[in-house]
Amino acid sequence: MKKEKTFLIIIIIFLSIYFIFCYLNYSRDKDLKVYFLDSGQADTILIRSPEKKNILIDVGSEKGVKEIERVIPWWDKKIEIIIITHPHDDHISGIPLLLKKYEIDTIFFTGVFCDSPIYQEVMKSIKEKEINLILPQKEQIIEIEKNCLLYFIYPTENLWNKGAENLNNSSIVNKLVCKNKSFLFTGDIEEDAEKEILKNSFNIKSDVLKVPHHGSISSTHQEFLNEVSPKISIIMVGKNNKHNHPSNRIINRLKKIGSEVFRTDLDGSILIGSDGENLYSEKINQQKVYWPINF
Repeated sequence: MKKEKTFLIIIIIFLSIYFIFCYLNYSRDKDLKVYFLDSGQADTILIRSPEKKNILIDVGSEKGVKEIERVIPWWDKKIEIIIITHPHDDHISGIPLLLKKYEIDTIFFTGVFCDSPIYQEVMKSIKEKEINLILPQKEQIIEIEKNCLLYFIYPTENLWNKGAENLNNSSIVNKLVCKNKSFLFTGDIEEDAEKEILKNSFNIKSDVLKVPHHGSISSTHQEFLNEVSPKISIIMVGKNNKHNHPSNRIINRLKKIGSEVFRTDLDGSILIGSDGENLYSEKINQQKVYWPINF
């Protein structure tokens, strides 16, 4: 009995030291981290700011929620912001499960009309949790923290309760700028929305591009891509999907401008990190294989 008690005490001490080490190591890390999480044919993006604020752009599946749990420490149950780019199932299906597991401060959405059962379930869950639900204003800027800004670029009009001929083109588009590095998040916008963004002359040049609409040929037209001029491009797409995403033409466009291309169907979940001056990447798999990229 005495030996068992001693062994138990040793285990508790070991685990305590391990958890303290993990927490201190986590706290010391002041890099921006953007996780493009493998959630199948869906989008789930987690932004973790240098001061450890959590921002989600879409939660497209329950698989996406499991990936979120892999990268957010077990002791951190708070998500400051969720952005629902648009109400298609592959961008919102994981939200009801997420709301059961995390405390959410604020959700941004366009309020565009959509009667899909999953969207209605999401809205009901948000209402039951009494989460702050906000329509972004034109060219709104959120200061996440010092030297870290999130810009709302598109849509440029109020879509509250309006019908949309193409819900993809109602997607919220954000640009994240932390110190000297920038990320462009594009939802599922297609060429018409891309042209509208160019018309408004917003500075969309970014180091990292979340490729619109899973790499579909309907998006990422050349003029838009030239304006963004990304060093790294991420295509969020499921294996052997029925839409044949991504288009080889889009991949060739990205490579032609010299962009490094990652795909969640081939690479799994991907981390793009930054210390404000440099970018680096890591493929998040069970073996934690590192793939450094510096620009």
